[in-house]
This record gives sequence, structure tokens and C-alpha cells, in this order.
Amino acid sequence: MSTKIKKTYSDIQKAVADSKSVLIFSHSAPDGDSVGSQLAFRNYLLTQNKDVEVINEGTIPGLYKNLPDVDSVRDIENYSSKKQFDLVVVLDCSNLARLGKAEKLIEDNVAIINIDHHPDNTSFGLINLVNEVSSSTSEILTEYFLGIGQPIDKNTATLLYTGIITDTGRFRYESTGRRTMELGGMLIEYGAEPRKICDDIFYAVPPSILKMTGKMLEGSEFYEDGKICMMELSQDIIKKYNASFSDFDGLAEYTLHTENAMVGALLKELDDKTVKVSLRSKSEINVSEVAHLYGGGGHRNASGFVMKSTSDTNRKELLDNLRGLINASV
Repeated sequence: MSTKIKKTYSDIQKAVADSKSVLIFSHSAPDGDSVGSQLAFRNYLLTQNKDVEVINEGTIPGLYKNLPDVDSVRDIENYSSKKQFDLVVVLDCSNLARLGKAEKLIEDNVAIINIDHHPDNTSFGLINLVNEVSSSTSEILTEYFLGIGQPIDKNTATLLYTGIITDTGRFRYESTGRRTMELGGMLIEYGAEPRKICDDIFYAVPPSILKMTGKMLEGSEFYEDGKICMMELSQDIIKKYNASFSDFDGLAEYTLHTENAMVGALLKELDDKTVKVSLRSKSEINVSEVAHLYGGGGHRNASGFVMKSTSDTNRKELLDNLRGLINASV
């Protein structure tokens, strides 16, 4: 462990020790790594006898309904307390704007601990534990707990393992390194059950969402000899199958399931003027370059942004930008 990491760990421990009440945030539209890392850090704080709240913008995807203590995560839309906190912990979030509406709860001059693995993190915290080489924020937290000698119980191991497998595409993405696999094995030793966790997340889809996924696949469009795959979920389809935003988690992976696909885009119509675009890629193709053009961000192989229209002009512009990635990779 480097001297810098040791100091950062020590700074986090001191900030936690000096606090009484802690507010834990992550990015809007929660996913496996954000929720897993939040709840794992909550468990750590509870062992330190802290008063803790976990708040996000957006509901937790149904995929994670069986996670330990998942009901303790609050949606900002349902949070009205005026309670003040003396420490804020922001996990898996590259900048404060990505907190969405939850950002308004951060008081001026409150200490912020920023723990993240996104390469575009702006180091907005008083204390910043950022490692873009790590596969996930859950991996960073696992290292932190091991580094300070914090016991990892079965529930915490389950949460951290969930964060790692979801952000690595079940140990498939290139962010998966030797250390990622070692830590995954250690979490199994601490009580995480790989089969149960995978079954709960990936093999418990409601029949209506499976049917909706079929409609999405049926409308797949391919370009550049199959190297680009675009899929769409229109408002009509979403309403027909009574789906919500939280049901979309993981669907973008289907855009890379064909043999020649190198870049994929899933467009989800949230309303008449707003489209959430999820980008995926294989190998060295960096889709975050396109996401940044639209004010979004993420990782090389998984990024996203919000587009303010579904017009043919915007779709063509997006397709042209994706073509640019393909051409640059040749």
C-alpha cells in the first residue's frame, strides 16, 4: 500500500470518527455498484455508531430488491426531512451534478468524502479516494475495508460482490483485473453466495419485462456491417408492459450480443422530449468520448447521456458519432 493511499485511508477514518451524522449519496438512476457500495459503507458506519441516511434520485431497480437492507435507501422525491449532517459521503459519482436533485441536500461547508472509479472524476471532495483502474467503487471499498482492518460480514460481502459483478459485466469487462478476481474470491470467503446473487439479479426478470425485451430485440437496427447495433424502447412499449425506468438496468448489454457488434446504443424514451441513451462497446473502443459530446460520461466500454429529442436529425447525429468511433478503430 502506497504512502498516499495510507494517508487517504487515515483521513477517511478520522473524518468518520469526528462525525455524528452521515449522509451517503450516489449518482441518479441507481445501479448495482452505486447501491451496493452505498449500503456497504452504511454498514461500516453503523459499526462506528453513526447516524446514517442513504439518499439518491431515482428508485432502486427491481433487480436489486433482495439486497440486504435495500429498503434503507431513500428516493429524494420521498424525503422531506430538514435534518442536518456533519459529513457527506459521495460514492460512484464523477461530479456533484450527477447527484441530480439530491445535490440540494448538501449544506455549504460540509465535509465531503469522494470515493469513485470514474476516469472523469473532478476530485470535488475534501477527501478523494479515486482509482480509475479499479473495476468498481465496490472494489475500492473492499480494498479500503481490508486496508483498515474493518471486518466484512456476510451482508457487506454480498453488497460488495454485487457491485463488482454488475460493474464488470459478471467479470467480463476489460476493467476486470487479477486483483478484481482475488477480491471477489475473498468476498465469497466472507459469505457472498455467487449463485444466489447472480440468480437474484440476472435470472429473476418479471414476465412482462421479458416480453418488453423481446419487442426491443425485434426492433434492432444494424449498421456498418453489423458493427453498430441500435435498439429503442419507445414510450408506447414502455407503457404497454407497465415498465419503469428502474426496469431498464442491464438491457443495454443486448446491443453487443451479436457476433460482429462492436458498439451498441439503447435509446429509452422517458417522455416526449427526453431520451436516455446507454452506450456499450467492446475492446478498446471508447464510447465515453461520444457520451461527453452530449454532456454525459462513464467508462470506456459503458457510458450514457440524456438526449433532449428523438428527432431523426438527432438519431442521425448519434449514429454518425458512433460511426466515427468504428472508423477510428480500424
